Amino acid sequence: MYYVTLTLAAILIGISIGALTGPRNKALLIGSLAGIVLGIAALVTASWHLLAIGAAIYLLTQLTQRDSHSRA
Repeated sequence: MYYVTLTLAAILIGISIGALTGPRNKALLIGSLAGIVLGIAALVTASWHLLAIGAAIYLLTQLTQRDSHSRA
């Protein structure tokens, strides 16, 4: 389980950095930075709690980035 947590933390850090390279606004910047910080903390401590919180914050900020109008 230790290696799974470390692998998922590295993936969270990677996708958060990837989100920073694209077009962004303030919410995505803060969410991605929180994902990076919590991913690094999960790497250092091997805590799945920090990993789950970081993933939740990242996913919630990604959900707020969706267009409010319908695509037709």
